[in-house]
Amino acid sequence: MARWPRVSLRSLAGAAGLLGLAIAAACGAPPPVRAPAGEHLIAIRIAGNRAIESDALEPALALHEAISDGAAVDPYLLAADTERIRAAYIKRGFFAVKVTSEVLHGQTTQVVVFTVVEGPRATARVEITGLPPGLSPAAARALVAIEDGAPFDYDAYDAAKQPLTALLENAGYARAEIRGTVIADPAVATLRYEIVPGVRCTFGEIRITGAGGELEDVVRARLRLATGARYSGSALAASQTEIYDLGRFSSVEVTADRSGGGAVVPVGVAVREADRREVHAGFGVGADPVHFEARVRGGGSWVPESAPLVTTAAEARVAATIPREDLTKLETGNAEPKIRVIGSLQRTDLWWPRLRGEIEGGYDYQTVEAYTWRGLHVRLGLGSPLGPRWLQLRVGWLLEELFFKGIKGAIAPSASVDTDTCDTACMARSALGLSGPQRLGAYQASLVADLRDDPIEPHRGAYLAVTAAKGTQWAGGALDYWQITPELRYYYSIAGTVMAARVRVGQIIGDVPVTERYYSGGISGQRGFPERQLAPRVALDPTGCASTGQDPIVIGGAGLIETGIELRRQITTVFGYPVGANLFLDGADVTCDADAIDPRHLQWAAGTGIWVKVPGLKIQGDIGYRLNRKGVDELPDQGVALLLGIGETF
Repeated sequence: MARWPRVSLRSLAGAAGLLGLAIAAACGAPPPVRAPAGEHLIAIRIAGNRAIESDALEPALALHEAISDGAAVDPYLLAADTERIRAAYIKRGFFAVKVTSEVLHGQTTQVVVFTVVEGPRATARVEITGLPPGLSPAAARALVAIEDGAPFDYDAYDAAKQPLTALLENAGYARAEIRGTVIADPAVATLRYEIVPGVRCTFGEIRITGAGGELEDVVRARLRLATGARYSGSALAASQTEIYDLGRFSSVEVTADRSGGGAVVPVGVAVREADRREVHAGFGVGADPVHFEARVRGGGSWVPESAPLVTTAAEARVAATIPREDLTKLETGNAEPKIRVIGSLQRTDLWWPRLRGEIEGGYDYQTVEAYTWRGLHVRLGLGSPLGPRWLQLRVGWLLEELFFKGIKGAIAPSASVDTDTCDTACMARSALGLSGPQRLGAYQASLVADLRDDPIEPHRGAYLAVTAAKGTQWAGGALDYWQITPELRYYYSIAGTVMAARVRVGQIIGDVPVTERYYSGGISGQRGFPERQLAPRVALDPTGCASTGQDPIVIGGAGLIETGIELRRQITTVFGYPVGANLFLDGADVTCDADAIDPRHLQWAAGTGIWVKVPGLKIQGDIGYRLNRKGVDELPDQGVALLLGIGETF
């Protein structure tokens, strides 16, 4: 019989120590430092400080190196840190502050104590001199964020220099200087900004490099400045943004040559063309208590060399929604496939700068809860900002031919029914538009005002969108209807917590296209329900639709209201990745008829979630609990919904 070799505890400890050193070295971390036998610094204390917390002063002290190295106090570092604390107080206006240091000695240890005698804090008085004619002294004074008589703060004094410089540059003073000084007195600090404006300038010759022919003409048309116009720093920045928004350049640099001393400032525009060919691909997954969905997409675009403002693109999207109960049995027979193939042609700066024109054609094959549809579509569109870039208008025309099959639930065709007669299910299919092919033609428009600080992960601002469609025979369709869907979102951040709120309303008046019906539920809807499950159900009556009921198959509705409020906050990091949590309250309802929506009778859900940010993605998991309307005549009661998604809810 083989025997285990004897290993002493000392040997094990030694091996463990070597293993720890090896792991630390492999991970790039230094091995732990053993304290020397002689004196060494173990702590730093600050006493007498009231205006500035120790946590704000201590981390910047150089003596922490001695603690990390297990070394004794270095007199040079001690003197430097004493002055460093004094400087922090002087920046706050404590000009009479006194800071002393003392080293307390133990048997082999040292503790450094800094004692602060703060003294009075000076108040501020602002003086601005040399302002050129035509510039408002009140406008200049408003850029200094310190009121006369308020406590002095150096950072606020220093921060005012940049906006004062911008004020002068936007007024044409390209070489303006701001000479700032602080006249320190224990009681009053005079903040003096001496303005040396120099000569007032105009833009000179504009040279463009990196683009020629039609592309150079478009670059010139996008410029927010012109030769002979008054110099403006804002015009330079706006021009750079406008040219980059063309999407044709990998880099854009608009610079003014202010090296001379004259009144004319030449401008250089240097651009570098981006790759004319692009290929992209992606995938995604989603899950809720009822379904699991997987999505893949791929496509590409090409900009012809002979037409640098035209982009041709093609994309294919494929998704499959599988009921959870089938997935657990490793069955896919009830999978709902969704296929979309799109080709498009887009022209930038079509008739004037920033006007986009687009032609799109595509094929769809979509399986949803109650039916499967397929068809071709064509879309024409124009889009442009209405003045500011944050206000966008888009108008268009859509024509599509739809064919239906695989109708499910109570309205499914029955083989036992005489095809020459129309029973209740037949009338329901006809009312829903599922009894035969459907041609949809509509004029469309949308107006979007996006005032968010970040469109992907907003912290402050507002977003307003109104979309409208008019279906009519004059657009080539067989249905006559109006569809209007306004949405408002608001974001506010305080102390690291983001509050997000929204309300969305939708109505379809007239004939209701079955593929345009509204649904709610899921990670981006009312989170007490799975995806699309807060919606009217199929009904065996002449309308084919019931806003309440226990039928498991949804058909969607003509009226929608969604609202909610959410608190979002990062709580920690894991392996360098931000991790956060959210609390939410969602309310929503979807009704068969547009005029049946009642804000006082919503489905409510509350819940929480957790999210993690990895490069390029925010992965979020939410759990929502339904709060009301759980009776037998209401929608099926799931109770709790577990949801997984990517990106912000709204």
